[in-house]
This record gives sequence, structure tokens and C-alpha cells, in this order.
Amino acid sequence: MKHLLFIIILISLSGCHGPKDDKPADLIPEEQMIDILTDIHVADAVVDNKYGQQKADLPLTNALYSQIYKNYKISAIRYRSSYKYYEAHPELMDKMYTQVITELSKKQALLNK
Repeated sequence: MKHLLFIIILISLSGCHGPKDDKPADLIPEEQMIDILTDIHVADAVVDNKYGQQKADLPLTNALYSQIYKNYKISAIRYRSSYKYYEAHPELMDKMYTQVITELSKKQALLNK
């Protein structure tokens, strides 16, 4: 009986595959995504500075995000779809965030002058 259960589990698991590598048709290119993420983190810092916390449902957050989407000529749906793709590929996300941090550090250095 234990062997039968083991075989059933093994067969069930063999049908499972990892996440598909389906890129969204309208995936935001990495370089543009880095710029967008940088701007989003600046917007989050503005909200955090004003309210002492960052909340996704604050009108200011929504307004700033909408302006970012408008500046880059993208929709919120396209951003989220691209973000989910990159999030599912940690090596890409890590590479992009290394550049985001570099860009944010440059912006902070300019402000501190």
C-alpha cells in the first residue's frame, strides 16, 4: 500500500512543471523597467516622507504612480504584468535592482550637495 501511494505521488509530481518562461507580449524592456522602478521608489519615498508610511491606497501614491505610467507611456496593467515576469526571474530582478540602487544613490548624492 505504501508503494502504491508513493507511485501515485510520484506520477502526480511528474506532471507538475516549474513556471513557464512565457514573456508577456508587451514586456517592458529591462532598461526602461529600471528607470520606472527608480521613479516608483522615489515616489514611495515622497509618500513615506509626507505620511510617515507608504500605503498603496493613498491618493498621493495613486497620483504619483499614474504620472509615472503616463511619463513612460505604459499602463498600470502592463507595469504589473512586467513586474510579475521579472519577479518570477530573480536573477533578472536582482540585476535590475542593483542598477536601481545605483540610480537612487546618485539621486541622493545630488540632493545632499
